[in-house]
Amino acid sequence: MATLVLTAVGSAFGGPIGGAIGAALGQKIDGALFAPAAREGSRLKELAVQTSSYGTQIPAIFGAMRVAGTVIWATDLIEDRAKSGGGKGRASTVNYSYRVSLAVALSSRPVARLGRIWADGNLVRGSDGALKIDTQLRFYSGHGDQQPDPLLASAEAVGQCPAHRDVAYVVFEDLQLADFGNRIPSFTFEVFERDGPLSLSALFQSLSGGDLLAESTHSIVGFAAGGANMREAIVPILNAFPVELITRDGNLVVRDVGANPDQPTQIVVAVEEDRRELDPPSHRIAPAGQIPDRVSLRYYDPDRDYQAGVQNSISKSGGRGEARLELPAVLGASSAKRLVELKAGHARYARSTLTASVVTSAILLQPGDCFLSADGKKWQIDEIEHGFGTAHIKARMAAGLVPVDQMIATPGRHIPSVDQSIGQTRIAIIDCPLIAERDTNQAALAVFAGGTEAGWKRAALSIQNAGQLIDIGGTAPQAVIGTTQNALGSHNALLIDEKSSLQIELLNGSMLLANRDTHPLASDAPVFHMGGEFIRIGRITALGANQYRLSRFARACLSDQLSAPAHAAGSLIVWLDPASARIIAATDYHIGQTITVEAQGLGDPSPVVEAAMAHGRAITPLAPVHGRARRQANGDIHLNWVRRSRLDLGWVDGVDQLMVEDREAYHVTLLADDNILRDWTVFENALHISADDYACLGIPSGSELGFSVQQIGRFTQSTPLLFGLA
Repeated sequence: MATLVLTAVGSAFGGPIGGAIGAALGQKIDGALFAPAAREGSRLKELAVQTSSYGTQIPAIFGAMRVAGTVIWATDLIEDRAKSGGGKGRASTVNYSYRVSLAVALSSRPVARLGRIWADGNLVRGSDGALKIDTQLRFYSGHGDQQPDPLLASAEAVGQCPAHRDVAYVVFEDLQLADFGNRIPSFTFEVFERDGPLSLSALFQSLSGGDLLAESTHSIVGFAAGGANMREAIVPILNAFPVELITRDGNLVVRDVGANPDQPTQIVVAVEEDRRELDPPSHRIAPAGQIPDRVSLRYYDPDRDYQAGVQNSISKSGGRGEARLELPAVLGASSAKRLVELKAGHARYARSTLTASVVTSAILLQPGDCFLSADGKKWQIDEIEHGFGTAHIKARMAAGLVPVDQMIATPGRHIPSVDQSIGQTRIAIIDCPLIAERDTNQAALAVFAGGTEAGWKRAALSIQNAGQLIDIGGTAPQAVIGTTQNALGSHNALLIDEKSSLQIELLNGSMLLANRDTHPLASDAPVFHMGGEFIRIGRITALGANQYRLSRFARACLSDQLSAPAHAAGSLIVWLDPASARIIAATDYHIGQTITVEAQGLGDPSPVVEAAMAHGRAITPLAPVHGRARRQANGDIHLNWVRRSRLDLGWVDGVDQLMVEDREAYHVTLLADDNILRDWTVFENALHISADDYACLGIPSGSELGFSVQQIGRFTQSTPLLFGLA
């Protein structure tokens, strides 16, 4: 008796995928799909780590996937050395930075486009294509007309650089490594081979080169194919999805399990064959302990930024152990839940098996066909042993439908990397007064920078000097910068402004101010700069939508202004947070010079240019205040005033301002009708002119007397305090 055994594939966990295939299928299909395994195909863990080993397999990407890629070319680390500061007996600072250029292969077949990029898990290229790191990026889709990358071609010998056709890859040129601890980070890439779902039929036909006919209605989001042959590439799909392999007209066909559920094959039980009595049909139910009580499926979840997700099916039928499936494909949580419930259901129904001999003279039976038994149960044929007009079949009970409520699932909690737009750079160059914790011997010409969007991080800075641009490094952490929404009137600088308020809107949502309600002269009161005026703020109230209301002002502080100017709506306002100040080295300019600064961030099409005058406020003492001159009864003249410090640490009752000069000293000048008659240098905040000394000056009667007092600082004198004789 001639015998042929065919096996339905994909019917159970790790089912008889490598079973015997009929000779009619031909050696081509058998060799291409079911050659002996050399090594395992792709698994989820392989796509999590970027590699650079020689001979590493590059997966073929279908649909949308997140892949680590393989480094196929790289330069050595390139060291850049920048010297800053120094001069006038001070040591300079040498800063080192490192960069590298590299090429990373993404797919061994062409793809359509490149999506997001992560470095060490942090998003460095958003969905809008904007880079959030300092580098040049070029993407090659892998099509047949692809040309060699110019950087790779220039680094290799003439004619020795391949175009890497049929390989999709990216090139990073001059990737700055400061943000990654001066090492090459681990990149992962979102790659789109197509937009929209990927049908299993299209996937099978592409992987088999058309040798495998596919009639599956299932679809996924993406798949990374790998392995030594086609068999290893498709086995994970066959094991996870409810599909089966059948033969039809000498071809191997993949179809959905139960593809024709409403048209079961009619069979007739055979009693005898060639005058030999046949065994009656036999129904067997395997022990429950032979099936798993839990089935889990690991997959890539697009709602988790393609990170691995797990869906489980837990049975209460008394099974044992856990069956684990790994699917290197991208699909939604509900689709994965449906798959795992279907697989668990198939395993439970497969406990029931039926063996019988049937008549085949009128019908052609093959593995995968369904039939109804006498009791109305549906069975699916797994194996057929053909005889003369009869066939001995082995079937399993066909799985029922999975309830809809068991197909709904969530991907679980996921905290994604925030995809924020970078926006454009905004800078303010401010000749700052002496800021706390700053060197009292250094000017403080500072650059405060921020961005119009929350994704802004930093910008490169350069200053113009004699027609040349000098690189001075990057900006400090983002400053709090905004614009005023209403006008602010002028005010006496010697009085607290309790009535005025100012509503401001910050450039982006990542800039924050803390609510406060204190005195503006408190030591921790923030100082803002607006239109050349420094303002201490006592009250800050958040209004929402990046807007705040400021009130309770100490106007024109940290300066010699006696009257605070008015400001129009739309004025730029900057919080003088020391952590956000990028101080320009004193060796890069001189006092009295107009400094032009260029800043360019990753989102700036052209540099942002601002200019400011270097006054040296931080090293210039403040003019004294409250000057008084009184003529006493004996003709003597007594002068006194109040000292001010250029380091303002706020008001503390009973405590003098900190002395930051070498000593307290003043230059006092006597004027008569605006003519200088005499000057003195005194070392206290008072001067006594006796009547005799005054008479010796020969001042004409009726002259208008005036006095000028300047504080003598370590580097220069303050502006004069002018007052007359009371």
